[in-house]
Amino acid sequence: MLRGRPEWLDAQRGDPRAGAVLMSEQGVWIDGGRLVLERPGGEAVFLGLMDGAAVFAEYVEEAGPPRGRPAGLREAATELPAGDAALAAYAGSLLAWHRRHGFCANCGAQTEIRDGGHERVCPSCGAHHFPRTDPVVIVRVSDGGDGLLLGRQARWPEGRFSLLAGYVEPGETLEEAVRREVLEESGVALDSVTYLASQPWPFPSSLMLGFSALAERGDPSPGDDELAEVRWFERSEIEVAARGEGELMLAPAYSIARRLVDAWLAAG
Repeated sequence: MLRGRPEWLDAQRGDPRAGAVLMSEQGVWIDGGRLVLERPGGEAVFLGLMDGAAVFAEYVEEAGPPRGRPAGLREAATELPAGDAALAAYAGSLLAWHRRHGFCANCGAQTEIRDGGHERVCPSCGAHHFPRTDPVVIVRVSDGGDGLLLGRQARWPEGRFSLLAGYVEPGETLEEAVRREVLEESGVALDSVTYLASQPWPFPSSLMLGFSALAERGDPSPGDDELAEVRWFERSEIEVAARGEGELMLAPAYSIARRLVDAWLAAG
């Protein structure tokens, strides 16, 4: 792969068309509804090619470039075009991995960047470290009619609800994780479980795997400390919330949770 060739990467960094997405502790830098792209420095990691030009990601100090402003990834996702938002998420996830893995987990020595930033190698013990993606299942549970199961995390404001979700544990299939998470968080046992779609989720570095499931209505209740409330909502309530009205607040439009809910509404 070309990114594994240092001479090729150096040539790309020197290309006047090349740009680097800038990240700081405050977030990604944006300006006028678009990502700020600056000339890449020597520590910039390679993201890919866009229209033949190399795109990198680079961490900057809080002062940042002479234009634009920093925005958290969630804020940026609501302001940027879809392509820019995806690039910001990619950059944020990769740079966060580098900041957390500067030292070898095997021997503790400082690691070195390889493969354009997609690998770190330990010069002491020879261990190779790669960016990690954690699988998370998120499930749209309906009663087969007009009911949808939603939960509210304790740290969320009153009125905000979303689909149930959780990390996949070692040794589980995705379907097993879906059933376990819903049962643990709501006490609801699922019937059929069907995979629908996925979305990279850089908070900090996850892959959200979306499912739909059917369940008998029952009487759900929070089964752990993650949820403060869990209940069935009627289609009419969710339609009002999707218009931005009423007391119920749904997940933001850029999230897979909202896409799954909107698809359920559209299917009638």
